[in-house]
Amino acid sequence: MSVESYRTEVTAKLVKLDERQISIFKTLQRIEKHLDKLNGKTESHDKDITVIKTWGAITVVVLPIIINLIMRII
Repeated sequence: MSVESYRTEVTAKLVKLDERQISIFKTLQRIEKHLDKLNGKTESHDKDITVIKTWGAITVVVLPIIINLIMRII
């Protein structure tokens, strides 16, 4: 194998490697954008669940008191 053919082969492999790295970085950017979108949705759902649990706890505590007061009046 001559030096010139070795250099040509190494150059071709480096170009191929560079193209592959660019492809990988673009894929990672798409994945990161998608994860940001999903994290936003998860945060929104967490807030909704917290609101639902809060109202449920208030209902569980307050409703029996109201029913007890109504039953005493009647």
